[in-house]
Amino acid sequence: MSICNGVAGSRGRNPIGIFIHNDAGSQNANAAFYRNWLQTHPLENGFAHYYVAQDSILQAEDDSNCAWHCGNLDGNLNYLSVEVCQSMGDLGVFKHNEEKAFQLVASKCIQYGITPNENTIRLHQEVYATSCPHRSVEIHGGRGATKAYFIERIKAHIKQQTAKPSEPPKPKTPLWYQAHVSGKGWMDAVNGGIAGTVGQNRALEAIKIDMRKLNFKIKARAHIQNSGLKDFGYIKHDTVIGTTGKGLQMEAIELIADGLNGKKLQTRVHIQDIGWTRWTSGMIGTVGMNKKIEAIELRLV
Repeated sequence: MSICNGVAGSRGRNPIGIFIHNDAGSQNANAAFYRNWLQTHPLENGFAHYYVAQDSILQAEDDSNCAWHCGNLDGNLNYLSVEVCQSMGDLGVFKHNEEKAFQLVASKCIQYGITPNENTIRLHQEVYATSCPHRSVEIHGGRGATKAYFIERIKAHIKQQTAKPSEPPKPKTPLWYQAHVSGKGWMDAVNGGIAGTVGQNRALEAIKIDMRKLNFKIKARAHIQNSGLKDFGYIKHDTVIGTTGKGLQMEAIELIADGLNGKKLQTRVHIQDIGWTRWTSGMIGTVGMNKKIEAIELRLV
């Protein structure tokens, strides 16, 4: 259930575009702050669908509902709104939040068939007498340059999120692992293949890696729903990375291998409504986007 409970009315159709705002908030104006503030704030003074901050992304209103975010009837009725938070705080934090916002907007464009262009990616100051998005306009060189930059970055993220993954090489090392999936439990182990389910709307809750025949070590970290980041250290054969029996999905995972003599252990995950991510040796997944990781795949390169 949304925080704002449809107070601005139902849209009755898919959004046709997205407004990107800056919140004019301090370093303390993170997602946790807005989660509390919106419940006492007079909503008629304004609110957005999403608040993208350093700690997480807060969804304050369902996509199917309107929001009072731009002082313009067409904008409020037909567009989603994404607030880039902490815009009066540290520049590095703000730019990181801004990039997370582009990732979110890209996923929404994919979801609703929106093509990023001058008419679909909007700035608040285009339709209302305001400086918003003030920090973005300041650092990107004015309204026109900022809008062009927004569209460019969103297109890049759409390309990344929709890219067809290349076929991974068959592993020469017996890299066996298995996934624990919501509603199914532990699934059969795979050797360098897909562990989990795709398209079944089931969350990946944990994985185990068979370490018995591997001649290298793996250390793991995972971001667990409602629990935050957990460090599992160097794992053993029976180490459960994640949780089982608690109904908590794994939101992101990092697997680092030691002793591979120049090779790398890489990971990719399949995310609900987004698809397969890129291959990486770092942390991968989503945090605060309320998207299930459905499957995971490992490879040695």
